[in-house]
Amino acid sequence: MISDSISQKVASIFEDFNYRDYEYELLLTSFRGVLTNPGGTIARVILIGPPGSGKSYVLNNFQAKTQKRRIMNRETNFQLKCVNVNCINHASTKTVVLEIIQKIDPYFYANVDECQTAELQYILADILLARKVHLIVIFDNIDDLVEKEPEEVNSLIYGFQRFSEGKNDNEPNLFSQILVARDLEFIVELDRSVFRKIITDVIPFEPYTAEQTFQIVNTFVKKKVKRKIAEETIWFIALIARGNMRLALELIKKANHLAGIKHSLTIIPEHIRAVNKKLTDFHITKQMLEEYPIGYKLMLLTIARRFKSASRAFLNFLDLPSLYISICEEYNQMKNAKYFSDILNDLEKIAIISLHNVERDIFLTLSDIPANQLALYLEKNLKQKRRDKPYFL
Repeated sequence: MISDSISQKVASIFEDFNYRDYEYELLLTSFRGVLTNPGGTIARVILIGPPGSGKSYVLNNFQAKTQKRRIMNRETNFQLKCVNVNCINHASTKTVVLEIIQKIDPYFYANVDECQTAELQYILADILLARKVHLIVIFDNIDDLVEKEPEEVNSLIYGFQRFSEGKNDNEPNLFSQILVARDLEFIVELDRSVFRKIITDVIPFEPYTAEQTFQIVNTFVKKKVKRKIAEETIWFIALIARGNMRLALELIKKANHLAGIKHSLTIIPEHIRAVNKKLTDFHITKQMLEEYPIGYKLMLLTIARRFKSASRAFLNFLDLPSLYISICEEYNQMKNAKYFSDILNDLEKIAIISLHNVERDIFLTLSDIPANQLALYLEKNLKQKRRDKPYFL
């Protein structure tokens, strides 16, 4: 089985299932001065990585532990606070600053249409100064806001920075920043002088490996999911998530819900395929299937029927040739049988199926449409070509 083959690799992986200790330590190192001396210094860090690569996990832990420890400067009585703002929920920098203020002072109110970003920043600075607070602001998905208002974001970042410029030694530093983005492309849209005045550390996050994803999902299943799920199905989730932990956990949660709707005591690969079809951008449509050459349709029907009958997450590549020949015979298309390898490779290139090399075996997965649904449509589409008395190998 594919799970047996890969499980041997997992045994050598560090057992901490989050796999983001190194990135977390880098973040603590970057903020060492701020954490030990709130108000005495400032820091700015950029976290970059694709969705689901663990940035939010690290930041949530950083924020929680920062708040739990109640860090305070004994000499100045300045305390440390940390707030997180998801820029994806904002269309302007004014509402970003307003949300930050309201997280510090829930009773604060301002008419956004009558305010400017800089004005709100000065109000926030006054509140922090009066309460003796050094604030770490996490700008999550800052690149999304840059796409909407690059000039305004430039002013926003510099606006927080200028409170630490030109002050005397007795005045406290009020703001530190953590910018979170998919990559560093957003910096191109901003004024580079802003980033020259303060040392900015960059912490990259790589996608999770399949083995790491398996471990995290498996741990989640043991803690949160009461239904049965085969280890092979968890590997299926790990492979189709492609390093996106957010997608992997969403797949298992929604598949568990779907299994409940269908009154199933077990989460099976068909549940995962059905959920994945709704969650991912890529969709196999009827129009796509209609436009495919008949050889593609026959191969997909072969795969769909096999998954349908076996209720498995993976097919061994060696099982397919004889099944494909049988389908070609059934639909009177034996001339397509000789193109088996070419058709399979083409389907992989257009991302309908995936092939995975595990030791000496090749396994095939179908992740973007339930096998039952695919088989039903293809059988209907190919009905006229079917022989009255098909021959099955």
